[in-house]
Amino acid sequence: MAAPIPRDIPLPLPAPEGFLEILLVVAFLVHIVFVHLMIGGSLFSLVCQIRGLKVPDYEKLAYRIMQLVTVNKSMAVVMGVAPLLIINTLYAPQFYASSALIGDMWMAVIPLVTLAFLLAYVHKFWWRHFINIPELHIGIAALETALFLFIPLIFMTNVNLMLFPEAWPQVKGFVSALLLPNVIQRYLHFLSATVLSSSLLLVWWTGRKSFAQEVQFSKVRLLDVRRFFYAFAFGATLLQMLTGLLVFVSLPAQGMGWGFTLLLMLGGASALPAVYWMWQNLTRTDHLLDDNFKRIIASFACALVLMGIARHDYRENALADHQSAIKEKTANYQAAVKVAAEEAQLAAKALEEQPRGAGEIAFEQNCAACHHATLPTVGPSMQEIKELYAGDPSGLIAWTKAPGKKRPDSMAMPSFAHLSDAQLTAISGYILSH
Repeated sequence: MAAPIPRDIPLPLPAPEGFLEILLVVAFLVHIVFVHLMIGGSLFSLVCQIRGLKVPDYEKLAYRIMQLVTVNKSMAVVMGVAPLLIINTLYAPQFYASSALIGDMWMAVIPLVTLAFLLAYVHKFWWRHFINIPELHIGIAALETALFLFIPLIFMTNVNLMLFPEAWPQVKGFVSALLLPNVIQRYLHFLSATVLSSSLLLVWWTGRKSFAQEVQFSKVRLLDVRRFFYAFAFGATLLQMLTGLLVFVSLPAQGMGWGFTLLLMLGGASALPAVYWMWQNLTRTDHLLDDNFKRIIASFACALVLMGIARHDYRENALADHQSAIKEKTANYQAAVKVAAEEAQLAAKALEEQPRGAGEIAFEQNCAACHHATLPTVGPSMQEIKELYAGDPSGLIAWTKAPGKKRPDSMAMPSFAHLSDAQLTAISGYILSH
């Protein structure tokens, strides 16, 4: 494999791997729905605000939609914690590597999200202050929407990069990771899903009885508004199918498999009836078929679940070889560590079992407290003594029997005349030979 193979940290998973994978798919689907509604709500608020310059009712609609955005963004952030933690748990080496490779832009996510949220609050809570300054008001909405659109591109670039370790050596930051073959196609597919999800939410939301009472639109205007959102949903569905096909043909082959392909086909097929039901509503001029809406939601919910499972299946296929290589490298490392530890223990045991000479024993009993092998402590080191008395063991013995004070900053050495000549000879021999 022409890819960096890091060594893993062999820590146990907090739950069975299969359970974590199911949890990842479920948590991601919940998170991505609220992300779609947050971004799409911001986008539709901007569109309705622009349209409201000519049709005042759409200005009211833009304000109501903006109230939804701040709720959905909070849910998107909260629901995003779980999939982020789980993906870090299951794919730590790959996700860490991809995050590091686009490091500056990945770290910029926090300030960008903060700025986008602040703009959303300004847009919502200061609506009445800016209503007579449309250029500023629409400018704030446009900047907020642009940030909401850009932040998922960073996430998508990172998650895409983690799937293809063989591309890591060529990546030199965010832009080069963004230009990998299938990132833009995936992003366009994401955008079409965003428009589709949020427009369907707005079809339902504007169809409530309480909404009609709140905004006091005429029946004709309400029908016009709901058809307006249905038109976006219909167009986004067609765009999703087109971009989905582009994503499929541009995905690297190592993640492909019959299971993945079958899931994609089933997901696409489950969305086809929704296209027909939306077309029915768009072609009617008198009223909308609300029963169709329930069918449409069921159809897309089925497609969403199948696509979410397919997405995970592709990730597992794409990383299978790399995961195996990491496990093998980690196992080899652990085996090498075990062998090294055993060899160190055997060496230490052999050293302990080696017979020690009389000089070494006498030195440890009488001299080692003040004389280190290489460092000066209370007295000079063995190395220094060896240099001073090289070839002169009798001089060392004589000094040991009647030592003086050579260093003004050190204490005088006590006499060891009480030791026998044999002991002193053994000690001097040990010092001068080591």
